[in-house]
Amino acid sequence: MLAFILAAIVSIQADFVQTKNSALFSEPQVSTGKMIYRAPEYLHWAYETPNNVIWEIDGDRSNVNPQVQKLLRMIMASIASEGKTDGKMERESKKLFQSVIVRMDEETHIAKQVELIEKNGDTTIIEFKNVVAK
Repeated sequence: MLAFILAAIVSIQADFVQTKNSALFSEPQVSTGKMIYRAPEYLHWAYETPNNVIWEIDGDRSNVNPQVQKLLRMIMASIASEGKTDGKMERESKKLFQSVIVRMDEETHIAKQVELIEKNGDTTIIEFKNVVAK
């Protein structure tokens, strides 16, 4: 049944809150925005606060640098992944992070939170809200 639910997901739209905790800042850095995912390889990641920035991946095309693209592809793979990752994603995440924790919604089986723990101890938590899956 779960495989059927995931296979049936064509698109996901959500608001997100991204909180970065870093030794470089005395306070957490909070950003908000909107995310649109369309299967199999489209991601629109738009920050609204504190600055308007739009990152986009559409198959092989992207408007972001390779490092950010790797991060976005990991997030894209996590969004509706049933909490499982493929070997390539595991290897990429280990290059960039100490650990990547994806928390799934028990009813929809869509990521509700992604926690990125960098090798220097800094953390980024991305929480998805108002999720609409089609």
